[in-house]
Amino acid sequence: MKSGGLVAVPNRGGDGAPILDEAEGESFAMLQPFVGIVLGDSDAQESGTLYITTRRLVWLSDRDIGKGYAVDFLSLSMHAISRDLEAYPSPCVYCQIENGDDEYCEDDEEEEEDEVANGDANLSKIREMRLVPQDPAVLDNIFQVLCECAALNPDPQGEREGEGEWFFNAEEVMASENLERGMEGLEVQDSRFEDAEEDPEDE
Repeated sequence: MKSGGLVAVPNRGGDGAPILDEAEGESFAMLQPFVGIVLGDSDAQESGTLYITTRRLVWLSDRDIGKGYAVDFLSLSMHAISRDLEAYPSPCVYCQIENGDDEYCEDDEEEEEDEVANGDANLSKIREMRLVPQDPAVLDNIFQVLCECAALNPDPQGEREGEGEWFFNAEEVMASENLERGMEGLEVQDSRFEDAEEDPEDE
């Protein structure tokens, strides 16, 4: 089963919230207002409302009722709290997104940045996303709910060897150039990362 990646959400329900797939048992787990979103390396967009459901993460703009984004939990390969202000100027929840396309190169990354900057992003190429709440005190709660809902959506093909649920293993994380830049500021809820840290005496 291919990951769906990041998708646009142009429509809303009568109450302004995302339209749930009730046939699949989707329900709301969390609503958090005043959350900005950053796609790739673009600038932070205007404030919006974050909805976490039992199936996906949805962000809807407060200003533009036709603007919103969603990503299902099968497409979220990792999420972590980042408080490293050198990696990003505001505390946030950092996410990596899989879109089912294994082929990715630097040209794709540059094209992604240009498209996002011009407002016409090809969402299928977005591999990173940051959720930036106005109040950093809610980060832990957002992260906890993400973890709980991710656990409700196991990969139907089973976990790949060496992977935990919804997180890259330590080697894969450090292999990511963008994540490596801010790794010290990430708080990832995975006990394997504690064991993965090198002992300076072993070097």
